[in-house]
Amino acid sequence: LGTMASVEADTRAYIEGRFTRASAAEREKLVRDWLKKDETAIGITADFERRVGPLSGLNILDAGSGNGGTSIALAARGAAVTGVDIEEELIAIARAQATERNSGARFTLYDGATLPFPDASFDAAVSVSVVEHVDDPVRYFSEILRVLKPNGHLYLAFPNRLWPKETHTGLWGLSYLPRPLARFYVRIAGRNPLEDNNLHFYSYWKARRFIRASASGRH
Repeated sequence: LGTMASVEADTRAYIEGRFTRASAAEREKLVRDWLKKDETAIGITADFERRVGPLSGLNILDAGSGNGGTSIALAARGAAVTGVDIEEELIAIARAQATERNSGARFTLYDGATLPFPDASFDAAVSVSVVEHVDDPVRYFSEILRVLKPNGHLYLAFPNRLWPKETHTGLWGLSYLPRPLARFYVRIAGRNPLEDNNLHFYSYWKARRFIRASASGRH
């Protein structure tokens, strides 16, 4: 992962192995999107810092760390960062990225249900483009809230289902449809099946309800 060419090679290998039913054009889009993740991570980190103040010295959880870009960007601002993900291959990619960049970000595999940390372990948590791939958002947020310290910060970003163009597939109006029609639309459009990416569609208000339910369930 020392050069852009090797990063692209690893990205392609992951995408081709992970999304075997995607069209060639869709895999190319996924590769392009992944190669922009570092730039996106820097923007996310800057926005997070504007909202919560200096990150230096904070203990931060990256919930769903993927290829590690966001964790590495946060660590570059002086935070102690632990990224978790459910895919061994992504953890390996993230660790290799961190080693190559001399980053202190750490990465841990977890089961997608219970975070392997004690209560009140982190000052802040980030969750970027993850919740739309989660089967049980209430449990997901409940675990994040459990490991956050009192008055800790949660930075949440995900595609809004009310946005007319669905970001993963590039299909207009997809997220407005009932699930069976959405599956049919994806199939006739030649896109990767929703189930392969465990893709769900949530609005801002729905996410707020998930978080409220998660918080109330902890009392």
